Amino acid sequence: MKKESLTNRHLTLFFLLTFGIAWGIPGIGLLLSARIQGFEVSLEEYSPLSYLVIWSPAISAFIVLGIARGWAGIRAYARRIVRWSGSWGWYAAVIVGVPSISLISSALMEAIGQPGLIRPTTPLHTFLIVALLKGTEGPCEEFGWRGFALPLLQRRHSGLRSALILGFVWALWHVPGFFVASVMTGALEGGIVVVLLRFFAGTIATSVLMTTVYNGAQGSIPIVFLYHWLMNLPYPWEARAGISVMQDVVGLALAVAAIVTLGRRYLGRENLCTWISD
Repeated sequence: MKKESLTNRHLTLFFLLTFGIAWGIPGIGLLLSARIQGFEVSLEEYSPLSYLVIWSPAISAFIVLGIARGWAGIRAYARRIVRWSGSWGWYAAVIVGVPSISLISSALMEAIGQPGLIRPTTPLHTFLIVALLKGTEGPCEEFGWRGFALPLLQRRHSGLRSALILGFVWALWHVPGFFVASVMTGALEGGIVVVLLRFFAGTIATSVLMTTVYNGAQGSIPIVFLYHWLMNLPYPWEARAGISVMQDVVGLALAVAAIVTLGRRYLGRENLCTWISD
């Protein structure tokens, strides 16, 4: 099969498929639960439908690659997913830096007199099991977001603009989760607009940081997988109340620092990863 060059048309198809899967499944699930007596559809964490929603960016990326390049393109991309590239310094920065964001946020909450740092009470084996399970969820999104969509965006835009666009799309993709969770708990909080605005700001800031790391590590998909995984871990030493707000503040500050100090090198027009596979 002739290898077809990936274009904006393929990027658009990727986004349509990703949103179609992720936004359609919760609605269909809730509709079936409401209409069919005795039939219950679970969207809880680690349920099959939950995985299908979370994996939608990866699923869409492989579908589009299959359409454009056939099985050869899929195999080539699969090889890239497990290929480590870039300096080990970037991996060390992620391994130390991402948990530090949570730690600093907790310490700052403690400093202003709010619940922050707590003595770890979770057994180590429990934390490790949860950590492994977390690795099967959100981090797999990166096979679509940073592995597929970001390189295509960076073919037309600067790294910073690509990070902002993808960050907005990434945040928008999550929106139904807020409403599904609210419906399932029986109430829609009045402050949902404020929550969403804060979520969009934090997600876009994270997108800037991840784009910097991705380009710095020469387009390494494993490094953004690792970043996402460490970001999602429920660290046993933090009190969750209010921590996410402070994490957004710290994340925004770090994103601004990355733009100022590293923006020209990794968020400009040069040193950008624009390839999808071999």
